[in-house]
Amino acid sequence: MSAQHPPDGGEDETVIESYVAGCPIGPELAGQLIELADLPWDDPDVTDRAMRHLGWSDEDIPIDDARFVTTTGHVVHGDRCLYLPFAHSYRVGGELWPDDFWGSLPGWTSQRGAGREEFAAHVDVAIDRLAERLGAPQCDARTEGTRISIGRYSWRYAAWRRGGNIIVVGPALDGFSYCQDEEAVVYLGGFPENAPFPDAADFLDLISG
Repeated sequence: MSAQHPPDGGEDETVIESYVAGCPIGPELAGQLIELADLPWDDPDVTDRAMRHLGWSDEDIPIDDARFVTTTGHVVHGDRCLYLPFAHSYRVGGELWPDDFWGSLPGWTSQRGAGREEFAAHVDVAIDRLAERLGAPQCDARTEGTRISIGRYSWRYAAWRRGGNIIVVGPALDGFSYCQDEEAVVYLGGFPENAPFPDAADFLDLISG
């Protein structure tokens, strides 16, 4: 296993360890997401009805300000888009994050000591799952760099057009941790049919906006 953040702390200090948690995109959810990608995402009433019709619930959601939770445990964010995390890379230990919150959610499992390699594998599997139904991504790009909060990264983004909408799979900064950790998401939202795909480094702004 790889570890982006090795355990910190000395003999008298709290150990902080790296974790990766995931809730896979299964075949049924992949099909549902593709159906939702054809809806008008500028009309929340339409998309609300569609998600309820799928059995997704807007009650007992484990994250504040979320919109729905799927039958498989994915939390859905966004009013005029769909932002669905399926993996998290984070650290556990100390006062700020003492417990493995993500790994405790229904439908999720976590791996202690996991790091960037395991996190990237979740992204690759989700892209492959959607590609089984949509074909190869129309855009498959990678961006690399360094951020103070997460260190060096190499992020892969895959995208498909659906009329005036776009499907994107790729990493983002986790707002729940004030952008100190990473999450991998499926994003659905409006995107002009004649607009070029973003450069790899600009996908983060697209899906986080």
